[in-house]
Amino acid sequence: MQQNKLTVIGVTGITGSGTSTVSAILAERGGFVAHADKLAHEAMAKSEPAYKEILAAFGREILSENGEINRRVLGTKVFGSKADLEKLEKIIHPRVIERTNKMIEKITESDSHAFAVIDAPLLTESNLHKICDSIWLVTAPDALRISRITARDNIDDNAAIRRLQSRAGGDAPLREHANIIIQNDGSPIALRSKIETVLKAMSLRKFGWDGLDVLEI
Repeated sequence: MQQNKLTVIGVTGITGSGTSTVSAILAERGGFVAHADKLAHEAMAKSEPAYKEILAAFGREILSENGEINRRVLGTKVFGSKADLEKLEKIIHPRVIERTNKMIEKITESDSHAFAVIDAPLLTESNLHKICDSIWLVTAPDALRISRITARDNIDDNAAIRRLQSRAGGDAPLREHANIIIQNDGSPIALRSKIETVLKAMSLRKFGWDGLDVLEI
């Protein structure tokens, strides 16, 4: 990592783990956050090139009345099929990577933030982890993840379980890349305390992307 390069933290984890909450706290601490899910949604807009590719791959039944892609309907399709999920990711990932890189470059040039954050559930699958200096894995028990997903997305337990199962291997593949592992199984205050501990450790340069040390908290 070049000395004048803005530090980039990658925040990842299986749905329901709390990556958005962690990223929001990092934003409060001076970080600029690029939300990969939001960028993916933007890439699906009717005005974007990916729209026609998605439509060709999954049919017009995924459209809302206004002609935009209904992400809930599309999600029902892809989370039940590994092949369909991979098909969608192949269309979306290049767009998300390009948009994320441009955002990070712009923030680096502006020198307006203490660090940058990439909030991406598919951080490693999209290879965005390769531009990160530190990878934070946010994890939680599956029962807690399911309750968070059902409350957040207004779906039933079975649908939430299918979403969890769409990530083959669970946390294991992500642990291989992470040098910070945060157990988000307590209160919001406890989570904030853990994040402060990690940021302090990083400021002391005890833990870094070199992979020599892993902090699990």
